[in-house]
Amino acid sequence: MTDQSKNLEIWNAVEATDPNFTKQFNRGGGFRGTATNATYLIKKATKMFGPIGIGWGWTVMEENFHPGQDKDVIHVLKLKLWYIWDEQRGEIEHFGQTQFVGKNKNGYYTDEEAPKKSLTDALSKSLSTLGFAADVHLGMYDDNRYVNDLKKDFKGGDEFDGGANDNDRGDKKQGDEGGLTAEQVDAIIDRWEKDIKDAKTVPAVMDLVGSDDFKADLKRLHPDDEAFLRKKANDRAKALKAGKDKADAA
Repeated sequence: MTDQSKNLEIWNAVEATDPNFTKQFNRGGGFRGTATNATYLIKKATKMFGPIGIGWGWTVMEENFHPGQDKDVIHVLKLKLWYIWDEQRGEIEHFGQTQFVGKNKNGYYTDEEAPKKSLTDALSKSLSTLGFAADVHLGMYDDNRYVNDLKKDFKGGDEFDGGANDNDRGDKKQGDEGGLTAEQVDAIIDRWEKDIKDAKTVPAVMDLVGSDDFKADLKRLHPDDEAFLRKKANDRAKALKAGKDKADAA
């Protein structure tokens, strides 16, 4: 193996991403992208280097809350990822960040899971510098033909055991998670946002978020979109309860 080939040995082994573990998302300003399941990346790294804490792992070096515009607050985390390769230790430092306090059309909100999301962000970015999910970061997922070819490659087996046929799992993931167009994502969010807003009682909100249809749709969305809808439901329930309390007090 030439030195150049050896330099890309890790990259070439981990750059292809199973579409079953990706989700499409869209953000303000018309930005659209592909998110990769973090647990999938962790399993992929474990296959490459060994169990966490033995073949690879990470240390949180520092984390802070930084004020932004108006009342905005950003959670920022610095992470050091380490791994063992050819009996040598490699280290990567990267940052992750998440909006902790922000504002949307309904006013200010607080995301209690911001530290966890920042860790996931930093970990995913660190792994990406080694080549993990490189096809996503290189924009290759924008090519439908490339993604369709990947679906065929991954559909017949499991990349982690080298041969187990798991078509049922693959078909379910492919159909129920990821692969949504921006229009489909918007339609799902708009539908549930309207239903939540139309709920007249707290039990009605609870029944809605506990329904099989709601849970199934959440599985198809990016985690941030899922968090948005859950927060909408929580806010609606609080507003209804506050209204009832006022009525009882009167």
